[in-house]
Amino acid sequence: MLNEDKVKLMTKMAIYEKRFGKKNMKMTEYFRGDYVSWNAVKTVIAVTIAYVLIVAAWVFYHIEELIENVYTMDIVGLLKKIGVNYIIILGIYVIIAYIIYNVKYSKAMNSLKHYRTNLKKAKQMDTEDVKGRGF
Repeated sequence: MLNEDKVKLMTKMAIYEKRFGKKNMKMTEYFRGDYVSWNAVKTVIAVTIAYVLIVAAWVFYHIEELIENVYTMDIVGLLKKIGVNYIIILGIYVIIAYIIYNVKYSKAMNSLKHYRTNLKKAKQMDTEDVKGRGF
């Protein structure tokens, strides 16, 4: 005879494994600091690429004006402004990424804790089942 509680528990665990389990279990390969740092590095790379593309698009859009005023404009000041804006934007994105990936890691660890608790419950149900049958 099937234990209804055990079937519900196993179904719940199977749904978790299919939706989140693989991704969350992969996170357990890292320490929190390593996981957050690696994703922060990926954020730095993505923000840098995006910023370079945006600056390049701005330069191409204003190329005529830049060429006309190349001798009279403050190129060093323009480059400083671009650099300061880059650092500000990068700082904002890295802080946001740090918070997001810390929260994501914490949620994954909590859900894995519940998953492991359910595994223990399922194992206890198995041992109770075996004892109940008289084996």
